[in-house]
Amino acid sequence: MTLFEFLMALASVVIAIALTEMFAGWGRLLRAHITPRIDWLHLGWTLVVVLYSIQYWVGIWPYRDIVFDRIYQVWFLIFPTLFIVLVSYAITPDIEPDAKLDLRDYYMLRRGPIFFGLAAFLAMAQLADMVIFAEHIDLLSYSWWQLHQIGFGLIIVTLIPAMRTSITIHSLVMLVNLVFLISNGIGLYPGANGLIN
Repeated sequence: MTLFEFLMALASVVIAIALTEMFAGWGRLLRAHITPRIDWLHLGWTLVVVLYSIQYWVGIWPYRDIVFDRIYQVWFLIFPTLFIVLVSYAITPDIEPDAKLDLRDYYMLRRGPIFFGLAAFLAMAQLADMVIFAEHIDLLSYSWWQLHQIGFGLIIVTLIPAMRTSITIHSLVMLVNLVFLISNGIGLYPGANGLIN
């Protein structure tokens, strides 16, 4: 087993925890009676979190040729996964089958941890690229910064719903994130080999 395979296994376990929480949350909602009714905004953001989890896991692959000889490189590889786990726990209600829960209220009450955590995840993914690829890229080059402007903008945009309750703002920010995820997923984004790298 190579060091990369070992690190990939660790990241996979942490991502699996996030995905398990998300899928379990969906399952609990399916088991619940008519109350709570499914809220499209909450459901949409849970989908965004699932897509980011999968995309980050797949985005680790470009690190396969990097020699991990410093422990801080490992930290920066794993830190984003920890934030996505925290976001998955924040966005997923622990609901009993007979519980009465308004998912829109739940979502709005948890918006701080959800969006500060998601922005931290995006920032740590960007930082991971900078730290892990530091010896292989020119961090001062204009083209590198130009390529990462979308990622930096996405971090700032993702912070907005943490401070606002406007459904329009939450919807627009979700749409921005979904456009990024889908375009990255189908290869339209120039950095499609990883999350934001």
